[in-house]
Amino acid sequence: MESIRKARRRPTTLRDQFVAGGVALVALASILIGIASSYAVGRSLIESLDEELVDTARRLAITLERPGAGPLDRPGFTVGTVVAVVSVDDASGAFIDDDGNVQTMSTESLATARAVDWQLGEPVFVRLLEGRGEYRALLVGNIDDARIVVGLPLQDIRITIARLNIIIIVVVLIVILAGASVGAWLVRVALRPLDRITDTASAVTRQPLDHGDVRLALRVQSRHATPDSEVGQVGAALNLMLDHVDEAFRTRFESEEKMRRFVADASHELRTPLAAIRGYAELTQRSGQTMSPELTQALNRIESESVRMTSLVEDLLLLARLDEGQPLTQEPVDVSEIVRDAISDAYVTTPERDWGAVGVDEPVMMVGDGPSLYQVVANLLANARMHTPPGTSVEVRVVERPKSIAIEVEDSGPGIPADIRKRLFERFARGDSSRARGSGSTGLGLAIVDTIVSAHGGSVGVSSKPGRTVFTVTFPRT
Repeated sequence: MESIRKARRRPTTLRDQFVAGGVALVALASILIGIASSYAVGRSLIESLDEELVDTARRLAITLERPGAGPLDRPGFTVGTVVAVVSVDDASGAFIDDDGNVQTMSTESLATARAVDWQLGEPVFVRLLEGRGEYRALLVGNIDDARIVVGLPLQDIRITIARLNIIIIVVVLIVILAGASVGAWLVRVALRPLDRITDTASAVTRQPLDHGDVRLALRVQSRHATPDSEVGQVGAALNLMLDHVDEAFRTRFESEEKMRRFVADASHELRTPLAAIRGYAELTQRSGQTMSPELTQALNRIESESVRMTSLVEDLLLLARLDEGQPLTQEPVDVSEIVRDAISDAYVTTPERDWGAVGVDEPVMMVGDGPSLYQVVANLLANARMHTPPGTSVEVRVVERPKSIAIEVEDSGPGIPADIRKRLFERFARGDSSRARGSGSTGLGLAIVDTIVSAHGGSVGVSSKPGRTVFTVTFPRT
């Protein structure tokens, strides 16, 4: 979980990554420069102190040459200067206090001086005096078996380095903030063409691309689609892709238009010969001539198939007209009356089903095309009739909602398999043997339902399980 939270806190956008990377580099460079500067200044101050130690040692040697003089009696020694004489058995020493007076070193300080492993000419860091911080001390020389040590305080150097570190930290923070601000501005300016490309792509996704004559007129501006930069190359590639997609949509639309015209023309032209075939079959049967059983059966088949083909042609012609976008009549219609008429027709056609209706006692008004809405209900009832066995109950419910009207057609048939439900509203889609399909189905009934409902601004859906299948059609109230 902790790793997930850390991953979520990482910058995700390209802009944030650039800014974060730039700030990290500036911060790292500033910190390294600050550390190097602090170390160099500290090293320089220590070297200067060591030179001062050597100078103090020379002046101390001159003082010791004067008979009867103390080690710090000569003027010129700075405040805090320590001189100690350390031997194996004894030690003595003195220092200059803050008032410039010479004070004797305490026993604890002398013990500390005796414990140090002094090497001639090698300054060491040691705490010689209690409460005065660290000292830089140097073995000046030996007198008999005693060693003479001189020391200078490091307090001023430590204070100077501390102040320098504070200044460095403040400067580093200012540099980081300034770098973040300038970096964000530079990245925003540099990626501004990418924002234009994103806006163009987003505008394309908002266009209706699933039907009709699609024209992708949107393109990335030429000044943002040049091969001079990586972003420009992306813009040029997007424009090229949009050109190809636009050409593909144009080709698809032209192909669909040709197919639509062909279907409409063929359906229109087939209506007359189909009517003639059906008429001649009926005329032959009514002629009164004696015909063999085989000939009678053949004429019956000719008539029934001509009826089925006529229904298929009418369905194709209706779909072709709807695909052309022909406007539907918009007038107030009573959904309850439409459902009652459709239920009555279904009962007359197939009385062996248990037909029922709920919510149709009172008028339910909406704006739409009455004949088309009747065909929606009739096709749903025909679908239930064709795909359910005799004795199945079929119920139509009209449900009023504040902003919509729903028509639900429920049957107690065997149900629709899940793989068929995915393509149920496609043209020429058919169920399998699990829904005992009767004769006469063209596979266009539900496609017509979906097309008519979409033309009214509504939606259609289905839920199914063995023993309960519900088709739900929803229309907006206005």
